[in-house]
Amino acid sequence: MHLAPLIFDLAIILAVAGFMSLVFQKIRQPVVLGYILAGVIVGPYTPPFQLVKDIPSIQTWAELGVIFLMFTLGLEFSFRKLLSVGLTAGVSAGLEVTFFMILGYGIGTWLGWSSMDSLFLGAMLSISSTTIAIKALEELKLKTHKFAGLIFGILIVEDLFAILLLVGLTTIASSESFSVLNLATASLNLIVITGSWFVTGYFVVPRLITYVGKTENNEMLTLVSIGLCLGLVVLAVSLGYSAALGAFIMGSILAETKIIHQIESLMAPLRDLFGAIFFVSIGMMIDPKVMWQYKETILLLCFITIIGKIFITSFGALITGQSLKNSIQVGLGLAQIGEFSFIIAGLGISMKAISERLYPIAVAVSLITTFTTPYLIKNSGAIADWADRKLPWKFKQIIERYSIWCNHRKGNHFKDKDLLLVFVRWTINGIIVTFIYKFCFKHITAERIPFSEMIGEWRPHLTWLISFLLSLPFIWGMIFTSRGHYLTIRKEKNLVKAIVVLFLPILTSVWIGILSFKYFPIEIILLATLLSLMLIYFLLFKKLESQYKWLEKKFLATFNKRGPTNDPHVLSGLAPWNSHLVDIQVHPNAHLINSSLLKANLRQRFGVNIVAIKRGLHTIIAPGSYELILPADILTVLGNDEQLDKARPELEIPSSLTSLIPDSSNYRLRHLTIGPGCKLTGVSLRDSGIRDRFHATVVGVERSNQRIINPDTDLKIQLNDVVWVVGEENLLNELFEVFS
Repeated sequence: MHLAPLIFDLAIILAVAGFMSLVFQKIRQPVVLGYILAGVIVGPYTPPFQLVKDIPSIQTWAELGVIFLMFTLGLEFSFRKLLSVGLTAGVSAGLEVTFFMILGYGIGTWLGWSSMDSLFLGAMLSISSTTIAIKALEELKLKTHKFAGLIFGILIVEDLFAILLLVGLTTIASSESFSVLNLATASLNLIVITGSWFVTGYFVVPRLITYVGKTENNEMLTLVSIGLCLGLVVLAVSLGYSAALGAFIMGSILAETKIIHQIESLMAPLRDLFGAIFFVSIGMMIDPKVMWQYKETILLLCFITIIGKIFITSFGALITGQSLKNSIQVGLGLAQIGEFSFIIAGLGISMKAISERLYPIAVAVSLITTFTTPYLIKNSGAIADWADRKLPWKFKQIIERYSIWCNHRKGNHFKDKDLLLVFVRWTINGIIVTFIYKFCFKHITAERIPFSEMIGEWRPHLTWLISFLLSLPFIWGMIFTSRGHYLTIRKEKNLVKAIVVLFLPILTSVWIGILSFKYFPIEIILLATLLSLMLIYFLLFKKLESQYKWLEKKFLATFNKRGPTNDPHVLSGLAPWNSHLVDIQVHPNAHLINSSLLKANLRQRFGVNIVAIKRGLHTIIAPGSYELILPADILTVLGNDEQLDKARPELEIPSSLTSLIPDSSNYRLRHLTIGPGCKLTGVSLRDSGIRDRFHATVVGVERSNQRIINPDTDLKIQLNDVVWVVGEENLLNELFEVFS
């Protein structure tokens, strides 16, 4: 019987990876490093012979590993959580990418490399590894710490920057020139396309998943979730974006559904399997000979990458108001390069724009920084505490005052909330309108319109008309999105707000005109825009208003279902200083089961506060002091990392207690024959002491030709009865010694 090479290769990979994971777990080292070492062992560059033969198929599985890792990251890190760390993520990622683009170009020039090699080197060093950081934080059980949330946000923003880098580098490599216009167009396309994914996804996907969840069929839920993920991945790749971006966005959309915890549990095995293969595939790319050939360059780049990323990302977090400890921990968690570096180097080689030495150098630097990452994250708290002790007191005072000032600024952000909502609504509607125009221009223009020969030169005008009609409700939303805020602005007498709000209709008209450039000359655009606005205002106002409000209501329903009455995490922006909200699931064997919050006394003992209790589909916001802690409750706890770590053992069963849980393999089924002189004769099962004294259960009694299953406790034992008992073996032996 013929066996496909892929099956043989997977058997080898999983066996070696499983063995190395056991070894690294035994020596208390990060398992991800074991996977990479397993890849080195089975890789094509390790003598005496090649264990894995179908390498292209393994790389396909590894790509699935990236997809599922990013998908599960999105499930745990929804878009609203990304917004909560948006400032820190944007500033830190922007500084990191800019700094390393300049630094990498300078290092390449200093090494005597060509301008193109130096430019690609800067791009390779600028993007940290999402998959490595996620895996390390997960293994070290630090994903719920505040700095971990900041790391996730920065990594996602970096991935968006990486896509823009790929577009820019492709333009430069093909034309050997840099076009700001092309990069700006690519950025706008990225915003429009990803924005349309989010808007469409939030409108459609939660309703579909809710319907599937009602069937209570895990198989169907798994298939639908994976299908949605891979569907958006295919769409993203077809549009020139990364598979990882599509997977993350779909995960973020699913994170807004009510059955997100169920989806997470179903996806965990797939993430673990394909993720392990991905990390093994990284190890398989390592060629020790090439690493030795460029050892000086590799070591230099590793040193610069680790030190530079720790410094620049820590600085980025600091200037956005994060504490010194959190900032340093963020920097230590991002001190590596990863999968995007391979993609960037591979792009340069495929276009023959760079020398072939850059790819093995990128792999080697990624490998070494991958090995150091788990140790840096594991010791990040101790390193941050050491830095805090060594820094001058005045410098720490300045940082603390600046952090407090930034937090005060964040705490007062609600006073401009109305104006912010106006901008958000205008932007969302603008993204939808832009997407409709782009879609119609690409897919309706030309022969796809029926009777196109008869239409002739009027075809572009008909395409514009279709785009305009489809966009009408959203154009209405752009123009009149600030209508309800005029009265507020008049009361406040805020001139700046008034100018901004009144400017939005004008900006909408300009934007529609820009989108119409592909269809009409400028004089026709001005006339068409004027006529369109008059049509909207005088003839279709009420109709469009009702349509828009219906669409907006349906869209917001996705968030309202997980809004203030159901989701306590909407309060996360109100957590002061270094505190944040964490969900802790109560273990059935936890110490505090059936204790009231008053008796548990968590606030006085550990300094944490129970903000909410999730119990099934019900959520108790601000629970009272006499509310009980029940098994499987999910407690939303507010505190800083140190306080939360101290409180966890009270709610999650400590590993030291697992040995006290009875082992069912020691249980036996035995039968006791009641003979003359047995002390049990004439005694009821309740009074026999079998259950109370020996912790055993009578499951059956044979009497003459009668068999009684699960007998009543009032049944009296008679002479010659055969009593069947289940219990722990040692206690059963003791029972038989007493009553035989």
